[in-house]
Formats: sequence, C-alpha cells, structure tokens
Amino acid sequence: MDVFVGIDVAFAQEKRLPIVIAQWQNGRLVPFPLQTIPFSPPRGAGNVATLNSAVVERFAKEAVEYVEAVCHHLKATPVRIALDAPSIPTPVGAMRRKAERALDAAGISCFTTPSAEGFKRIKAKAQAHLESGGAVNRLPHANQLWMLVGFELFRAFTRLAPCLEVFPQATVNLMGVSSIHKMKQGGVDAQLSAVSQFTGWPASDTTGDPLQSIAFGPRHDALDAYLSAWVAALDEKQRIALGNPPDDVIWVPRLESLPTSAGWKPSKASVPIPGPVHVKSTVVRSEDTKKPTEFGRYCPGCGEHYFVRWPFGWDAHAAHRCNGLKEIDPAGRKAEFKARFMA
Repeated sequence: MDVFVGIDVAFAQEKRLPIVIAQWQNGRLVPFPLQTIPFSPPRGAGNVATLNSAVVERFAKEAVEYVEAVCHHLKATPVRIALDAPSIPTPVGAMRRKAERALDAAGISCFTTPSAEGFKRIKAKAQAHLESGGAVNRLPHANQLWMLVGFELFRAFTRLAPCLEVFPQATVNLMGVSSIHKMKQGGVDAQLSAVSQFTGWPASDTTGDPLQSIAFGPRHDALDAYLSAWVAALDEKQRIALGNPPDDVIWVPRLESLPTSAGWKPSKASVPIPGPVHVKSTVVRSEDTKKPTEFGRYCPGCGEHYFVRWPFGWDAHAAHRCNGLKEIDPAGRKAEFKARFMA
C-alpha cells in the first residue's frame, strides 16, 4: 500500500523526531498509530551537536532506518515525504531564498535561511562562543542551526522517496486558523478541526485525543507532522508552489481544488495565495511604479521595497526582507541597516 510521510524537523536534546505516516482510506487521510508499533524514531542531541556533522548524519540515517522499518512492518511503500525545514541554503549573493520571499509577499513570516558560506560563519561563531565559556542556552544563531539537520534529512530521505519542503504555519494561514498560536490553549484543536474538513481525519465522533498515538512528542508537533503528511499526500495539481520549483520552493495545499466537508468556508483570516507563486531574481521598474513623495521612498538598501511613510516599518523590513544587507541574523541586520542608512 502507498503511504505518505510528514516530518516536523526537530533536534532538541533527547526529543524524538516527530514523524507521521498516513494513508488515504476511502477519501480520508488516516495516520497510523506509530506509538503502538515496536520502533522509535531517533532522539535529538541539541543545538551544540548541530556543529558536529557526524552526529547530524547519524541522526538522519537513523531517521531513514526508522521509516523503512515502520513501512516494512506495515507492508507499505512511501510515495512522498514532506519535511518542515528548509531544503537548501540561500544561494550565494542572495539574502533570502525565493521560497522565503514568496512567503514575505503573502505576509507569512519565517526565519532567513543563511547561505552555505553564512553557515560556515555561524558555526565558527557558535564554536568560539562555546570555547570562551559561553552558556549553551545563549548559543548564537540557535534559531538557524537546526536547519543543518533539515538539510541532512533531505539528503538522506531523498534516497527513499521524493521529498517536499513544507511550512505548516503557511498551511494554517491559508485555512485562516493561525490567529491562536498552537502553543496556546485551543490553538492545536482549531488547526486540527480545520484540516479535518479536508482530510476527513479525525472523524467528528472520535473520542479521546486523536493526536496522542500518531507520532512521538507533544500534540503540536504531531499536528505539524500530520499537516506535512497532508501536503505530501496531495498531487502536484492540488498544491501551490511558493518560490521556484523544483528546488527553491515551499509547497502548500491548493484549497479550492480539494473536496471539503459541507460546512467549511474560507474565513476572513484566510490568506489568499494565487499559485504558482514565482519570485524573480531581479526587480524591473517601469514608469508606472511608485514614485518617491514627501514621505514615501524606496528602501536605500535593496531599492525594491517601497515605504509609504519612511522610515516606519524599516526594522521588520531590515530584519527579514532587505536584499541589500550582509548580516544574517535579524538583530545584526537591523543594526547594519540602522548604521548605514539611518544616521
């Protein structure tokens, strides 16, 4: 039988990798109760261990072996695997991947993925921090180091089945259920209820917690893994490409193409994303583009973004979107922008 795999990439100390394996059953995407199967996914080793490529490679290898063992146990074949992590570094010379810029255009925030050279600098900075006696819980770039694990998981799992990059936060934005964060009371249940309108799981008469046994880890991780498996289970015509396929792209569901329960309607909070969304490498202006006014002006760093009332909004733009900066982390990017353009 064909199955689809969703992985919520995590590498926290002693935390098992949240993985969901699901199958279409009579139009319903039903996840298997993996906690009842006599295999376990690997445990993470923490941010410091991301600096050790051998540890990361072993983790990815064990993750693949786990999925293979489960599929053999189920007599199943993985068709596609979706991972909630960047698949590649940012290309040399760019400040944001095209997939991330497509998220920006849709108003969905995400961390910037550094380039390969940027990661070398980040690893060196983190190593120097540790060697000088710096605290592990203050390790610089901790919100990006985990991406190294994602890259290795993509490399390892691509040998098993085609892999997709996904971003569950973008998926729940599309469905209009991102207003309550998944870490707050009611957030997970609202998102699970929304996705069930498309996948038919869990059934409305389900008792107990349906997320409890489908993956290892907290409920919100199991939900993200299931949301990832859902995107993996969709044909390409049922998905929207945010970015430029085949490599620099994040996939989200094309909701209007999917059957739903009778009562579901897009909410006002739903994010409309026409697809496919491609991002060009250069910006070409014409005489019809916005012209500077008494208050409005183009960004002095990238020359692309137009500020209606300069400098309002400069900090968010500098932290995540400006392509004219050299720094990588948001704090450093804001400091560079302020020093260069707001003296």
